[in-house]
This record gives sequence, structure tokens and C-alpha cells, in this order.
Amino acid sequence: MTPNFDALQIIAEIALGIVGFSAILIGLSRTSDGFSSPDNFRIQLLTYSAFGSMFCALFPFAVFGDSSNEMSWLIILWILCLYSVIGLLIFPRRMSLLRSEGHKDIFPWQLYLFQTSILSIIFLLSLLMITGYIANRANVYIGCLILFLIQSSVAFIRTMFVRVK
Repeated sequence: MTPNFDALQIIAEIALGIVGFSAILIGLSRTSDGFSSPDNFRIQLLTYSAFGSMFCALFPFAVFGDSSNEMSWLIILWILCLYSVIGLLIFPRRMSLLRSEGHKDIFPWQLYLFQTSILSIIFLLSLLMITGYIANRANVYIGCLILFLIQSSVAFIRTMFVRVK
């Protein structure tokens, strides 16, 4: 089963739009003394998730070509899995550090669990698809990319409306 290339194209376009709006946000809110640590974290999480969604939506165009085979699926699933592992190694630890530095009002536990859960779910789903426990790879893969979009959207909204005091 090949992925739905129309859906992947739409996901890539949405992710690119989020990155574009975040670039405008960054440009307009940039001060001479730079961003605060929480804003810097949120912008990094936003771009990580949006770029992850965008690139993972574009990889199948290059990997699959005209055919659908097991090796093509393994390539894109391992890319998704490794990308989620990188996020799990970086962002939960940094958010915990920001919480310990006194930013508990900006990063409540609910947000920490939400952001970490999204990365963990993507990681687990990609592993289950790699090992063959999930047969409907195309739909679950698109679901993982939508989770990245949700994560970047939440980071974008929080960057816009939840300001550091």
C-alpha cells in the first residue's frame, strides 16, 4: 500500500505555512537583547515539529517513486522513528530544565505531558509499523505527521499568546 500522496502534499504545505508564520513572528518580536529562554525553546520546538512534518511528508515522494515495497516503507519509517527519538532526547529534558528555572507557569505539567506524549506516540507507532504490528502503515504514518502538526501548532499558539513575564 502506498501512502496517500495528496494528503502528504497538504501536510507539507501546512507545515511550511507554520514555519513561514513562525519566521514572521520571530522577525516581528525580535528585540535587541534576543529571546527569553522559554520563547527560544518554544520556537525551537515549533520549527522542529513543523520541519519534521514537512520533511517526513516529502520523503515518500522521493523513496516510493512509482512502486510500493517493503524497503521503501522501512526507509521512511526509520527516518520518522529516528527523528522522534531526537526530539525525545532534547525537548522533555529542556522543558524540565526550564520548569526548574522558575517557568512553571509557562510550562505546566499538563503541557509537559502533552508535548512529551506526542513525541512518544510517534516513536511507538513508528516502531510498531517497522516491526509489522501495524499493517495499515499509510494511514498511521499520516496520523504521525498530523501529530507533529498539532505539536507545532500548540507551540506556535503558545508562543503568540503566552508571554514570559
